[in-house]
Amino acid sequence: MERCIAFIGDNAADCVKTNAFLNLPKEALIKLISSDFLCLEEEEVWRCALAWAKQRAGVTQPTAHWTEEERARVCHHLAPLMQHVRLLLIDSAVFAEEVEPTGAVPMELSLERYRRAALHAAPRPDPDKRTQPRLAVNMFAGSVILQQDKSAFQSLINSWCGTPKQPWRLVFRASTHGFSAHAFHKHCDGIAPVLVLVQLSRGEVVGGFCEAGWCAGGAGGYVAAERALLFALADPPARYPLVKKPFALCYHPDCGPIFGAGADLLVANNCNSNSDSYSNLHSYGDAPAPAPASLAPDYNFTVRDYELFTCAHP
Repeated sequence: MERCIAFIGDNAADCVKTNAFLNLPKEALIKLISSDFLCLEEEEVWRCALAWAKQRAGVTQPTAHWTEEERARVCHHLAPLMQHVRLLLIDSAVFAEEVEPTGAVPMELSLERYRRAALHAAPRPDPDKRTQPRLAVNMFAGSVILQQDKSAFQSLINSWCGTPKQPWRLVFRASTHGFSAHAFHKHCDGIAPVLVLVQLSRGEVVGGFCEAGWCAGGAGGYVAAERALLFALADPPARYPLVKKPFALCYHPDCGPIFGAGADLLVANNCNSNSDSYSNLHSYGDAPAPAPASLAPDYNFTVRDYELFTCAHP
């Protein structure tokens, strides 16, 4: 069930348009619209909740044309959803034009909505979940690594190596395409730029970005680049820019992705069944401040899964 919720959350814009969504049981719909990881602006959450309630009520007309009996039926189905739609985040114009005319918003909630809008922003962090935005855009569509509690890292990664809402296209996932070096090179050679996410056996996530990609040839298999970095999505997260530009990447037919000389990050052949993968920061680091010895908690590690993305240009 959690995997289904994660998939729907990541692909919400398409899922909410389907008949299957409109025919979800009430409990399933509440589970979805309660999620912080439903990738929709709050106005769209409201619209899909209203569409579901209209379907349940057998009402097809726009709000302005409802009879009182139709309004009562729609509001009956909307009532259990209202505390899960974050009405306080909905744009004031949309609230006035689309939400209030349904009659589904209790008067006290409507007054609170306008009061908060008039105050603009709370003077300190607000613990009220109704004011906390969801993950509105899924920029790593298809990722099984940047889901749920790790979704917040999407914006951070883009701040490091993209634009704020840069979308990425999934090219390769080891758990789907295979953990062998052959599978990696078959799908990923010649792709640029590249962004790699590596989930270790205990769940930690490390990775790297490079404007260049892997290709055979070059001096000792090395690929030069002007712009590249490695990162660890830990607490706190850390990034390490490329400091030795001739050694941004290394191509080796018997290994998966390799960053740097040393190697700063090497994902081994069949990395899910051995601990031959390792990180030894050498070509990447925060000069002049010393970088840690390894991106990972341990020098050698086993990989649960890894993914490669490239920029998806809208």
